[in-house]
Amino acid sequence: MMEFDYDDDNDELNRQELDETLRRFRDSVRSGNWQQGAPSIESLEMVVHYCLETSAFEDAFVFAKMWTERTPYSPDAWHKFGIALSSLGRWTDALDAYDRASSLDPIDTELIINRGIALEQLGRLDDAQLLIDAALAQDPENFDALFTKALILQKRERYDEALRMFTVLSRHEQFHRDALFEMAICYEALEQFTEAAAIYDTLIDAEPYEPNAWFNKGVIMGKKGALREAVRCYDMATVIKADFVNAWFNMGNTYSALGRVEEAIASYTHAHAADPADVPVMHNLASSLEERGSFDEAAQMFTKVITADPTHAQALYGRGTCHDAMEQFDLALRDYEAALAIDPAYADLWYAKADALFNLRRVPESLNAYRKALELQPDDVECWFDYASSVLETGDVLEALRGFNECVRLLPSWAEGYYATAKTLCAAGQPHSAIPFLHKAFSLDPSKRADFDTEFPVIAGPLAMEYLTTVLQQHNIGEQ
Repeated sequence: MMEFDYDDDNDELNRQELDETLRRFRDSVRSGNWQQGAPSIESLEMVVHYCLETSAFEDAFVFAKMWTERTPYSPDAWHKFGIALSSLGRWTDALDAYDRASSLDPIDTELIINRGIALEQLGRLDDAQLLIDAALAQDPENFDALFTKALILQKRERYDEALRMFTVLSRHEQFHRDALFEMAICYEALEQFTEAAAIYDTLIDAEPYEPNAWFNKGVIMGKKGALREAVRCYDMATVIKADFVNAWFNMGNTYSALGRVEEAIASYTHAHAADPADVPVMHNLASSLEERGSFDEAAQMFTKVITADPTHAQALYGRGTCHDAMEQFDLALRDYEAALAIDPAYADLWYAKADALFNLRRVPESLNAYRKALELQPDDVECWFDYASSVLETGDVLEALRGFNECVRLLPSWAEGYYATAKTLCAAGQPHSAIPFLHKAFSLDPSKRADFDTEFPVIAGPLAMEYLTTVLQQHNIGEQ
């Protein structure tokens, strides 16, 4: 049997012995050969405690599992197995282990609290509350129970109550750091951003190289609209932790909001290098590449998103717009149709499909797609304008006028709606009806007068153009 003695008077020697024992245990597990015989229950217990103490949670899991197999009626073995599982984020399995331990020892306060923590993590707040209240009934000053109760209040969105409890807990050294983080989260939820930022400053003062404090402060600065300060915070987080994907991602989002596309692309590229499988990172990187005009690169990145998630309608839409920009209208149409099969109520997709169909000279189909887009989003002025322009191609002047009139109704400050109406009326042989629309267009946008001089001779013809010019001059319409 492999044994060791634990001597509290010689802690360093004990640690060396435990490290050596742990190494041998690992080797034996890997090889399946316990050269000195199966470990004793006492040695398993000691190694599991040591692994939990040193945060070697994978090892704790392996050896706690062996411990439960050797002593299936030991509540401590099941309890420590649950702690190892919870430390690995396996909360459902941890709860099963805690339940097994509880069936063997139903009154252990620490076990009751750990069951409550697992339930809280799994979102079973009512069950968690019952257990935590039971633990506090046994030990009203148990800080683990009080902290978990505050977390439950926070998850129930009872932020003021949670804040009061975290404030008290923050005065105790063991909980000071974690309680401050949770206080800041409560302040953020209450939209008290100045207070949240002040707490993160306190945490940063205490631990200048704490990347999560810098990251969370960046989030708060972003919500306050202090975007450049947010970038500085995210930058510090990534300096401290170079593979901090969320910090790189948020930095990219913030640069994008500032209109700094190159810096956004650089940030998303760092995030993608740190986690090549992160779909939101790939999508935002693709979108920024598209915004820069790097359509081929953007399309390739959108393809990576689609490969990772074939149901990602936004990525199909994005790749379609890249194909559109490169005048690959067949490919664009294919992507739009694939995206619409996933999300048929997405108005912008119908609009994009309509444009692609129009560019392919499939005008009747494009009109149907425009109508579907307008059915879903009837206040889209640009869609009305493109629909009316497309209808005009078919010679349906009345329907085109109806579309341009919708533009005027929805956005009366937009000169283009009036100007397009005037062009349509002239094309229909009604130059006199076009005058008030030209007047309005020129008053909203004087540059339209130059467009008029260039475009209307072809549209109106010589006689109508002479009439229009005379009337406009008589009333000084559009004259500088």
